[in-house]
Amino acid sequence: MNEPTNAVFLSYASQDADAARRIGETLRAAGVEVWLDTSELRGGDAWDASIRTQIKACALFMPIISANTRARAEGYFRLEWKLAVDRSHLMAAEKPFLLPVAIDDTRDTDALVPDKFRDVQWTYLRAGEVPANFVERVARLLAQGDRVVNAAVSPRPGALAPAVPRRDANAIDLVAVLPFENTTGDPTIDYLCDGISECLINKLSNLKGLRVISRNSAFAFKGKATEPAEIGRRLGVDALILGSLAQRGTSIAITAELVSLRDGTQLWGDRYARSADDLMQVEGEIAATIARTLRRKLSGGEKAKLARKDTSDPEAFRLYLRGRNFLCGNQQEMDKSVDCFQQAVDRAPDYAMAHAGLAEAYTTQAYLRAVDRSAFVDKARAAVTRALELDPDLAEAHTALGLVRFYFEWDWAGADAAFRRAIALNPDSQAVNEEYGGFLMALGRFDEALVRTRIAIRLDPLSVGPVHNLAIIAMVQGDYEEAAAGFRRAIDIDPNWTWGYIKLARTLALQKKCDEATVQAEIAERRLADGAAPLSWSWLGVAYATCGDVVRARHKLEQLHALEAKQYVDPVTFAQVHGALGELDEALVWYEKAFADRTTNMVYAVITPGLSPELVGNARYQAIVDRMGFPRPVK
Repeated sequence: MNEPTNAVFLSYASQDADAARRIGETLRAAGVEVWLDTSELRGGDAWDASIRTQIKACALFMPIISANTRARAEGYFRLEWKLAVDRSHLMAAEKPFLLPVAIDDTRDTDALVPDKFRDVQWTYLRAGEVPANFVERVARLLAQGDRVVNAAVSPRPGALAPAVPRRDANAIDLVAVLPFENTTGDPTIDYLCDGISECLINKLSNLKGLRVISRNSAFAFKGKATEPAEIGRRLGVDALILGSLAQRGTSIAITAELVSLRDGTQLWGDRYARSADDLMQVEGEIAATIARTLRRKLSGGEKAKLARKDTSDPEAFRLYLRGRNFLCGNQQEMDKSVDCFQQAVDRAPDYAMAHAGLAEAYTTQAYLRAVDRSAFVDKARAAVTRALELDPDLAEAHTALGLVRFYFEWDWAGADAAFRRAIALNPDSQAVNEEYGGFLMALGRFDEALVRTRIAIRLDPLSVGPVHNLAIIAMVQGDYEEAAAGFRRAIDIDPNWTWGYIKLARTLALQKKCDEATVQAEIAERRLADGAAPLSWSWLGVAYATCGDVVRARHKLEQLHALEAKQYVDPVTFAQVHGALGELDEALVWYEKAFADRTTNMVYAVITPGLSPELVGNARYQAIVDRMGFPRPVK
């Protein structure tokens, strides 16, 4: 057992050694014991054991965060960070231990750090310059840990003015807009209630310095009697925006309020009685009022965005809202989505958001329907082109363009440019960060993918998408324990998500935990029942083959061939199962066919060997990947 001490442990990347020394010298001058290794990482068992002992015994752990730590996916400091996080799990939540320090402009949302670091307040010490108030804070934290510093704390001569903290203790940086309540009782206007909430999310997320939880997570509480404090805890937000809508003929009544979750107080509330045709104007008024309430100084461009009506046709707006409502559903609902968006653009040809929605709907259709894919792709291209002609600064349109270039054109550089433009226009958009993260993952740019995916999780904590992407990255990198934990987390979020059981089964099979893998596969089989699910069958076939269950694996191939007699089936589905069965020549024939067909599943060709180990080092498979023209990874 290590005897606890009164020391502060400084952990840093070697490139930040000068800043670390400045911080250490300042704290020591004030009488604080500091453990700061200056050996330039000499290594060795004795040195490693010493570092581990110090982390187990220190009073405070101070990770020094910067662009250098973000750029380095590996480094001894990362082991130090892991050891500190592991120790923190054994402590009471109230006990001070982790004290992250950023020495440049690196934000907590962009940093490559353990999630535990984001749970506590960060301090910004530019280049390691330490003001007196930070020294005093360290002393107070040490005292809270039932220790007293060895000497009186006094600022060193020439100390700088107080550093800018990460955020004011009372600031509201992260909010959630809950679905507005339909107090009319008429289910046919539910889409209006959901629509006003979604539009507020879109408008507020464009404000600099304010992050807004995405629709997926905010709407998870729709129709549930959940206390605001519990919603705030689950979403990790500072405040909630709540409201209701009632319609009587052509008149609507809207109430809205902004509630702080720190003390439960109402920061603002109002009631609006307007014509139904004025719904868009009310949204702008509410968003602008909330911005003023939160003391956000709006730029001219932000004021214009809040006040702007995307269309002057209220019926086109209502059709757009209905299209959004049907966008993520079954095939019949997605067909309705296309129809609603098309009606909206027919009524209002200059409605850029409706064109962007239509592009998103057609892109989804093209991805899911292999037979008539080309027709949907052409329509998606036309819709996104028109959206950008109408509004070149529409982030949603650039995201749709990125998806078209990625999935269907295999234009990797063009897709990257489109996603980057969308990020620049709306850096705190959950959808943009998730889609860009998925693209970066497909290209094997895992460090960048992790940054984007973690932002998406922060903005959409109750969605399986970004959690799934984290698990896939871990799976591809061979960290099967982390991957399995990720898929289990996705299942916890949505127990009805069948893919979670399928991917967990394949991960467990790679770990040779075949009994557990079979249990998860059988859950998936029951959920799939008799429905046609070629890619799901393929993943299950791989799980069975990996565990040596050849009979079940071949049954999956039989199901795929039977379906192929009725409709097009992506060749990748056959290739995966043959590969797992050790029939590599047959698998490569199917991969060649998938390349010739330019199937959407081939966009993951770079990372496929991480999921199918039999392909690692195979020259024929690598030749296919090379012909796809993926950019070479940066060394």
